[in-house]
Amino acid sequence: MIVWGLTRVSGCRHDDRSFNSSRKLLGRNIVSQYGLQIAKYLIPLITLPYLARVLGGSGYGVRSYVLSVMTIVTTILDFGFMTSATKSISRVRENVDEASRIVGAVTEAKLLLTIVVGIVLVPVTTAIPLLNGNRTYVAIAFTACAINSFVPDFVFMGYERMSIMTVRYVVCKSVGTLLTFIFIRSPSDLLLVPTIDVISSILAVVWTYFGMKSRFGVGIKLPSFSRGMAEFKKSSEVFVANFSTTLFNSFTTLVIGVIFNATEVAYWSLASTVVSSIQSLYSPLFNSLYVYMISQFDFAHYKRIMMRGLLVAVVVSAAVAVFSRPIMLVLGGEGYLDGAGVVTVTSPVIALSFCTVGLGWPLLGAFGFEREVMRSSLIAGIFTVVAVLLAALLDARSLMVFAVIRCISEAIISAARGLMAAKHADEIFAGAARARAM
Repeated sequence: MIVWGLTRVSGCRHDDRSFNSSRKLLGRNIVSQYGLQIAKYLIPLITLPYLARVLGGSGYGVRSYVLSVMTIVTTILDFGFMTSATKSISRVRENVDEASRIVGAVTEAKLLLTIVVGIVLVPVTTAIPLLNGNRTYVAIAFTACAINSFVPDFVFMGYERMSIMTVRYVVCKSVGTLLTFIFIRSPSDLLLVPTIDVISSILAVVWTYFGMKSRFGVGIKLPSFSRGMAEFKKSSEVFVANFSTTLFNSFTTLVIGVIFNATEVAYWSLASTVVSSIQSLYSPLFNSLYVYMISQFDFAHYKRIMMRGLLVAVVVSAAVAVFSRPIMLVLGGEGYLDGAGVVTVTSPVIALSFCTVGLGWPLLGAFGFEREVMRSSLIAGIFTVVAVLLAALLDARSLMVFAVIRCISEAIISAARGLMAAKHADEIFAGAARARAM
């Protein structure tokens, strides 16, 4: 209801024609973000079967395991800067010097973060036999992640020019794909896999910084160390909000792995994959809408997107529930049909999470209530941990119990963000009024 109320207050004062240009830009950004999302799915699929064949089971196993570790490393190195720094850039994009200082502050913070993560990775690598036996591979893979973390995509998001990100990703990854087919011929070429990633990352960094300078005049101006730490602190709330949700969901999977057999764990994992794959389609929409709301405060358009998007999410959620058996048959085969019930019970998360994300950064985050977004994530996360542990202690032997917990957790975070938005409605109205007056 907070969305509808905000629209009534602000929409009556806006002339929609004044937003036409910005809305068209929003549309182009959404298309670009979906193009990027599709590319991130399709390009790896080109090399996956090739690498699996030429590297052999052992080599490809090393590559896959290290890649999973580096996915966590990448999440940590981003540390919420994509959201917090995007907002900072959007607010000062007419001031090139200040935008350059923000880039410098983020660079300082990321340098420190990279050093810390690199140090922590050393004992982790030593403790895990598979990593310890492939330390050179881990080192090169981490180098690729570290370099890639310095790509300042938040600048292009802040300036609402996201098509550049898509073009750059496709070109850089295409170069990496070409090099893969040319140079990787056998298991002895295993170390070339992360080396090619390093080359692609360097190309991405150089391309992005040159593009940033030529298009917007923004460079890197290193501010005081305290400014870098301030940027680090600002992004920490975003990191906690985003990473905690992933962490708590992983905790549920971990507990399920302890109390259920491998077959039931497979049911849960496949059901989670169905939900998370659909949820990933929300990111391009809300990444673009977040930046748009920071600069335009166009609640009428926000409402329109939320209503239409929620309707689609509800329909998809219902369809997944109804067709859970065919979905499991296609994804896993007949051996997974007994897990169709888990898909059905978790399907409401698809619609609930649309509200969760839409009320988060595009609304609360855009108006400076990052802490409320973080708190809502922690509230739902604490519920998840307590409920999952309680179910385990009570010896719950049904995956349906955990599916219900997952749905309740998503409902809690969605409701919490709605209540927090209602609580700060007056401040949101005031912020929108100030923006219109500027």
